[in-house]
Amino acid sequence: MTSPRASVHKRITTMYLLLRMMQAAALIVYLVGSLLLTGGQIAAGRAPMWGVAIDYPLFSFPGLLSLVVSVIGLILAAAVLATARVNDSGRVGGAFAATGAATASSAMFAWMLPSEGATEATLRWVAAGLDGTATVVLMVAALILAVRDDRARQREGRPIWTPGQES
Repeated sequence: MTSPRASVHKRITTMYLLLRMMQAAALIVYLVGSLLLTGGQIAAGRAPMWGVAIDYPLFSFPGLLSLVVSVIGLILAAAVLATARVNDSGRVGGAFAATGAATASSAMFAWMLPSEGATEATLRWVAAGLDGTATVVLMVAALILAVRDDRARQREGRPIWTPGQES
């Protein structure tokens, strides 16, 4: 039977993963769409490489939206860590991986998209920095929890975690 804490942790982690994977998916849609529709132009300093169906940029990601998504991500990451226990090391590791993809997405959007002003660019770079911070914190937490989980398994005489095994 699943404890109430484990159930809450699963729900929070799922919300967090959905948010972060949507960030990564937005970058994939932008890159593929740019290749197909804007003649391969993905950044302001570059020219189209072939025929253009839609003018560059394919779409814009406002700096404020980037920042809001990153702050929501930080809040959810804190909740994931606050509800995590030693046997949740796999979920925290997954959150780390998704956050890495979201960080790459934030940084790429900050670098690629044109800005209407310095504030817009600054907001995007701050969002990328916040995402990067969450990535580092989750990486450290995932490593610590994985080591503790392995030690707990050894003490209990259970095999150390290997792919395909669940806690």
